[in-house]
Amino acid sequence: MTTDAMTIPDLLSDLAGKDIKVWLEGSQLRCSAPAGALTPEFRDQLRDRKSEIIGFLNMATAAARQQPAIVPLQSLGTRTPIYAVPGHAGAVFSFSAFSKRLGDDQPFFALEPPGLDGRTEPMERVEDIAEYFADQILEFQPDGPYVIAGYCSGASTAFELAKLLGQRGADVRCMALFGPLHPSTYQALHRQILFEAKRRMGAVTHHLQKAAKQPSFAARLQYLGERLQYLRGRIRDRGNRFRPLLTHVHASNETAKADPVLARRFRLSATAITAVRRYNPTPYVGRVCIFLPNKAWLRSGAAPLRWLQAVPQAEVYYGPESCYGPLMLSEPDAPAIAELYRQSVRRGEEIS
Repeated sequence: MTTDAMTIPDLLSDLAGKDIKVWLEGSQLRCSAPAGALTPEFRDQLRDRKSEIIGFLNMATAAARQQPAIVPLQSLGTRTPIYAVPGHAGAVFSFSAFSKRLGDDQPFFALEPPGLDGRTEPMERVEDIAEYFADQILEFQPDGPYVIAGYCSGASTAFELAKLLGQRGADVRCMALFGPLHPSTYQALHRQILFEAKRRMGAVTHHLQKAAKQPSFAARLQYLGERLQYLRGRIRDRGNRFRPLLTHVHASNETAKADPVLARRFRLSATAITAVRRYNPTPYVGRVCIFLPNKAWLRSGAAPLRWLQAVPQAEVYYGPESCYGPLMLSEPDAPAIAELYRQSVRRGEEIS
């Protein structure tokens, strides 16, 4: 095989076999070789494929530093990286559509909580989860700066994480809370029931509106039938949806035997809700941006503006009236929320 046809790993392996060392020094590619080892052919390859080699070495370095909690949704880009905490189910890919809409220049890393991988146990305190994430972020990217984000009930962990990183001397440029659910929602039973009831009514309205937009009566029936089938599946898989909300019990042995992954998610969700319910946000002086799906979300039961008690200086951004709150970071609403985030970035640049 000629060096022209070699993959970058094969080329580097061939160079190493001749004791030719290639490494990165900052953004510069460096090389050292014994006398006569660096032939004109190898020299041409290093010159002509320099950008490929640098890209490969950067990826290898990042992979070596990769931490189990950090899930890269977009690794490249020059903007301040976002590290995002998902909701209580720990679904890191709930950020996928949103991260794509932010563009190729925005690094975006989702944070997977302990307890989802089957090897670790869920944590029952927001402070412990935040410390777990902080350790891994600092190991992965020691120098900062960062944007710390939180979605729905993940806002509490993001809030504590940003505070903890700041206390450790890290450069947290902004805390971004998307549809944040305040801990007080879980601290009183009537608030939990109110939030869940309004969420369910909102879901019914949302799907009726989507059905009405279908091109024919048959298409409307098909859409509603599919949603009903999906709902029946969720009820069958999860049992009574109000049970984890009201009692936060672990998944039954029968569920665990039938689907261990579902049981782990059930347990993680219940434990995360318990952690949020115990959490009490204390004042934070850094920049905070709160992104709400729309102004109607103020009446959702999520109590998003209660965060202003701890961060009265927070900036509040509202999405369009048509935005469906529970899926605000998914399509078709992800572009609108991404634009709100870009507005906050521009405002931050003006302030600084």
